[in-house]
Amino acid sequence: MNQTNSSSLKMEIEEALILNGLAAHEIENKDEVLSAIESIFVKERPRAWWSSLTAKPKIYTYTDNSAYLHIAEVAPPTTDDVWLIADEDNEEKLLFSLPLSKIKNILEECRYFEYYIVDKNFTWLLAENDHGDILVSNNN
Repeated sequence: MNQTNSSSLKMEIEEALILNGLAAHEIENKDEVLSAIESIFVKERPRAWWSSLTAKPKIYTYTDNSAYLHIAEVAPPTTDDVWLIADEDNEEKLLFSLPLSKIKNILEECRYFEYYIVDKNFTWLLAENDHGDILVSNNN
């Protein structure tokens, strides 16, 4: 992931989406979707969602800051678009819809930020924590 601080995170993600031939805009019902995700997967109101997941996550540890390269290996398989939630310093969360297979490319083009990936059926959430671990939590 790049460490550039010259533009807003939203602009960086939108530029990365364009580079990958994807729609470069957030979804229209963002607040509604974020609220649903939070109510299903997160307990209370933590600083970072990954620190307070409702279901115990399966944790995959990567020591070389390469966790994002392994998303496709650890995420439940899907050919449908998923939600990508970008959370930089607990400011406003950004929400995009894109194929799981493209997320690695998007993350490579942007500075580091905390992110969550959720399938559109709300059955699983994937997050990378600040230790470089991937957490996968299932809504069973």
